[in-house]
This record gives sequence, structure tokens and C-alpha cells, in this order.
Amino acid sequence: MKKIECILLVDDSTSTNFYHKKLIEISGEATHVFEAENGLEALDYMNKKGKFTSSHPRPNIIFLDINMPKMDGFEFLENYAKLDDAKKADIIIVFLTTSNWTKDKIKAIESKLVYDFIEKPLTKETLQHICAYYRETYL
Repeated sequence: MKKIECILLVDDSTSTNFYHKKLIEISGEATHVFEAENGLEALDYMNKKGKFTSSHPRPNIIFLDINMPKMDGFEFLENYAKLDDAKKADIIIVFLTTSNWTKDKIKAIESKLVYDFIEKPLTKETLQHICAYYRETYL
């Protein structure tokens, strides 16, 4: 099984990022896992700015929370859509959130940028399903 090169976790909860990072590491699904605390940091990651100026791999999968300070998940999507196509190529975005608002789910699913909308916490089975889809589609 070929590993996913990089997963980016975008969530303002340190404990949530810790849990999801450990789950991904233990699963062996990805070579690298990076974290951003909000949408603004995630854009910095994509553009190699701010604290992400050093070399790091482009993410293959982005797990994105909705409710975050500075820039929420939907604001991130609006700005992400404006990035060069080369920066967005072969990346899938999964909303990983506690939001159970129907309007958030509909808005996310209607976006052509979002692969899925799932509730926290990420499970091993869901992670494996998303990674298998990525491998079948892009690798």
C-alpha cells in the first residue's frame, strides 16, 4: 500500500489536532502530517508563508474544521479557490467538524472543492476510506 505523502490538519483545537495526528501516524496512512490552527495559517502553508516558509510537502488531503478564529473553514475555501490550479492539483478537502447544522453540511457538499463532510472525531475506518479513495483516484 502506497502511503499518502502529506495530510494537513486545519483546526484551532490543540487536543483535536494531537488526537488526529496520532491516529494518522499510528494508521501508517501518511508519511507527513502538518497542522494549521486556522484557515489563514492553512493558506500560509499552501503559499509557503509565515511559519511555513521552510520546505514542506504539498498536502494531498486537508481535514478542515469550520469554526475557527481569524479565518473559518468556509472563508478558507473562498481563498483556496483563488489559488493557482497547480497548488490545488490532486488535493481533496474533507470538512471534519463538530457542526451538525444542516446549512453547513449543504453548503460544504455543494462546494466543488469539498470531497466529504464528517463529524469529529476522525475514526480509523473513515481515515482508511478517505485515503483509499485518494490512492485510487490520484496515485
